[in-house]
Amino acid sequence: MTLFTLVIFLASLWSLSLYASRELRNDMQRLLSEQQFSTIALLADNINVEMANRLQTLEKVAKDITPAMLGQPSSLQAYLAERLLLQAPFGDGIFVTRQDGTAVAELPRAAGFVGVNYKDRDYMVAALNSGLSTIGRPVIGKVTHAPIVAMSVPVFDPQGKVIGAITGLINLGGPNFLDTMTQGRYGKTGGYLIVAPQYRLIVTATDKSRVMEVLPLPGVNPQLDRFVKGFEGSDIFTNPQGLEVLASAKSISVAGWYAAATLPTAEAFTPILDMQQRMLNATLILTLLAGLLVWWMLRLQLSPMMDVAKKLAGVSEKDHPLQALPLAKQDEIGDLIKGFNHLLETLAYREEVLRETKRFLKESQSMAGLGSYVLDVRSGSWKSSDVFDTVFGIDPTYERSLAGWVALIHPADRAMMAADLQDKILGQGKSIHKEYRIIRQGDQTERWVHGFGRLETDDRGNLLYLRGTIQDITDRKKMEEHMRQLAFYDPLTKLPNRRLINDRLSQTMAMSKRSACHSALMFLDLDNFKPINDIHGHDFGDLLLIEVAARLKNCVREMDTVGRLGGDEFVVLINELDTHQEASIEQAELIAEKIRIAMAEPYRLTIQHQGMADVTVEHRCTASIGVVVFVSDTSSQSDILKWADLAMYQAKESGRNAIRFYRC
Repeated sequence: MTLFTLVIFLASLWSLSLYASRELRNDMQRLLSEQQFSTIALLADNINVEMANRLQTLEKVAKDITPAMLGQPSSLQAYLAERLLLQAPFGDGIFVTRQDGTAVAELPRAAGFVGVNYKDRDYMVAALNSGLSTIGRPVIGKVTHAPIVAMSVPVFDPQGKVIGAITGLINLGGPNFLDTMTQGRYGKTGGYLIVAPQYRLIVTATDKSRVMEVLPLPGVNPQLDRFVKGFEGSDIFTNPQGLEVLASAKSISVAGWYAAATLPTAEAFTPILDMQQRMLNATLILTLLAGLLVWWMLRLQLSPMMDVAKKLAGVSEKDHPLQALPLAKQDEIGDLIKGFNHLLETLAYREEVLRETKRFLKESQSMAGLGSYVLDVRSGSWKSSDVFDTVFGIDPTYERSLAGWVALIHPADRAMMAADLQDKILGQGKSIHKEYRIIRQGDQTERWVHGFGRLETDDRGNLLYLRGTIQDITDRKKMEEHMRQLAFYDPLTKLPNRRLINDRLSQTMAMSKRSACHSALMFLDLDNFKPINDIHGHDFGDLLLIEVAARLKNCVREMDTVGRLGGDEFVVLINELDTHQEASIEQAELIAEKIRIAMAEPYRLTIQHQGMADVTVEHRCTASIGVVVFVSDTSSQSDILKWADLAMYQAKESGRNAIRFYRC
């Protein structure tokens, strides 16, 4: 019986050690994966925005290139020379080609692109044959003889026919915006890389020796193939260098690429490996100690043990906390009692270790911001951890009933949560992952949380408990909203930017198609803006732009759109005018005149300096306004934008501070 008991004890001890070791590794892997994915997601979003901005820059330049320019390379070259700022986003150069793919103009001058035919490049094929703005495959440049990525945008004539293309080059072998984003290391030995999965090609990486590296063929590395096929998340696999790494990937949608962060598992799991080794050593020592004690005990005479057994039986029957047995004399019984008392000390030590383990797990949850709960389905009562109580702002006296639980959820999300609980958990028996809002008790503030829940049943399938975790994701939600603002709104005036204006115009045209009502698009360019920057500085220029944005919004309805294209150019989109064109033109003219008068009012701009007198400047600035009145079935989105721009230039040429209509 003693040997049998020893086997059970050792098996339990080793099982506990192995289980705790495995769970600690899994927890650390999950936490590291989440942190790594958050980092690479932010990096991928930044790259996506940067590449989209570069495409938009090329598209804007392409719109101003005319057939006459393509026919006169010197004129086109002069036009490019006026836009030296294009060299900043495209450090390896820019060139313009005719329909046959031959470069006729370049930036910088004498870069060597002129006269070279690029019709065989994939980006040129897409731009010239399909009329698509394209990010090409990373290749070795014909002129630069360095690894490059090309962005190509088609050039159209007034009839919408492709007559050429403008291409910007990014040198992957030299400093570029991709390089600045991936040059840092992730951890001590990890790094970043950007991959073009459609070509199984590494675009750039922290390790510059891997630029233009071709990934293994499909089937060689299944985990790598998973990322190439579009998986977004984290995984552990052996990379082409034969090193086991923890990797996370996030797509870069504008190019069809993905960004990845890698960290060798040897570095990632060093703390947990050390802890596993210590646990193994402690378990081994306890195993040897237990074996030695049993071996020593079995050598003793067993006959006097009956008295001790009776005493132990008496202690167990009284059902009180275990206490050390009194030591009467130094004989076999005394040795047995001392061994038992030592066992009690060992148990006390294990209880202390268990308490420390629980405390460690509790602190880990706290650091991760994870609160846990268990809800009794039958009674509706529930219990929660300290982190849970902190997130929801409740104390131990809070009513922990089903009604109290519902009161924590934001009123606007209660129906949604009830439906998901009924459908996914009660109906399908699945776990639930949900992001929803709560009302924090006490200060009644609104917060965002991510909730996880799973049902527990007995052997007969009866519902017992709903267990889960909760995490405060308010900061993440704010970051997402901040990123949305950066993507769709001008940071200075808070007006919609070009991307959101295009989206609103598309919505307006769809609405116009249904209602048959005309709409109007106005292009505004300030007539006397540059002098305020030259004389008083850009701070006053920024204040003027902010005031212009405010005046424009005051001149239109809530349903209309006011946006900023950049610089001193603004757009006003008027929805739901009349079904008749002439009546709509009259309405649009009234609004445009109202705007023109508002723009011409003097601007009093004041800058406050801490500890110094305020500086006030009065400036007069008018606006040239181009207007096009349209209905969805008579024009395309690109036509409307072009017509409004042409009308604005007519207003400029007429002497400024004027309104001109483009007649469709």
